[in-house]
Amino acid sequence: MIAIAAALAQIIVILIHRRRPATTATRTTPWAYMAAALAACAGGWLVIGLPPVVWGDLFLSLMCGVILGSEAAGAARELSGRAWAGWATACTGGAASATWLLDTPLPFTTAFSG
Repeated sequence: MIAIAAALAQIIVILIHRRRPATTATRTTPWAYMAAALAACAGGWLVIGLPPVVWGDLFLSLMCGVILGSEAAGAARELSGRAWAGWATACTGGAASATWLLDTPLPFTTAFSG
């Protein structure tokens, strides 16, 4: 649930950014945002309790967290004009994408089930 909401929010930010007229002539790959999203994804995996990695889920997590997250981070940076917005978007999207690796829709639900 968290990963789906984060992916939808990232797609919305990217679409809003694409609809606006371009302000810069060149567009580069946001490698720094990709690295931040990947680190946040690994951190999110540690926080949610190191669930076992299934390759299909790992691909989905990396696709949504790193690739989609870095694009959304670049879009958030250009839309807001502030550097922290891009970094916050990359880290939030990366950490949220780690929840694709869980068996349950929400993290920490098994701890409270009794």
